[in-house]
Amino acid sequence: MKRCLAISLVFAGFLFAQEFKVGSKVTAFEVQDLDGKSVPFTALRGPITVVIFVATQCPVSNAYNQRMIAVYKDYTPRDVKFIFVNSNRSEPASEVRDHSRRAGFVFPVYKDANNVLANRFGAEVTPETYVIDSSGIIRYHGSIDDSQNEARIRTRGLRNALDALLAGKPLEVTETKAFGCTIKRVRRSS
Repeated sequence: MKRCLAISLVFAGFLFAQEFKVGSKVTAFEVQDLDGKSVPFTALRGPITVVIFVATQCPVSNAYNQRMIAVYKDYTPRDVKFIFVNSNRSEPASEVRDHSRRAGFVFPVYKDANNVLANRFGAEVTPETYVIDSSGIIRYHGSIDDSQNEARIRTRGLRNALDALLAGKPLEVTETKAFGCTIKRVRRSS
């Protein structure tokens, strides 16, 4: 029984092989706007690009709604581009649109059909972030900060990464542990 479980876990790892990791180059990808139109990465990227995986039903992701709005407002004027992505199969575009309106999002949220992008990034939870530099290299992966409870935040991983890149300095921390609700992936046929 243990051997079957171990083999299953190894096989599952191959199904969702992560292509984009810290230090690797992000190649072309597409997301869909909430009307189903494909939007290429080239149309969304900037000198620094942040990809954030979000959800409508996840209480952890929702606890970060105001912090995501704040980081967007603080860094967009500094020429940082943001790509907010919903990869949950259980959250259709209409739900994402309604949630965005209710949450007061000042940015678009895109859908990731069939979890293709989540799989390429290796994203597991919401919210989970990736920072891409001007040459297309992932420089940071992890959490927005280290506590769902704002009063207990000690480290602001995403902001620290952005500040370092904007100042032309190396990042002190390139990865942190993202936490939240698991991304609800489409079922793969065997």
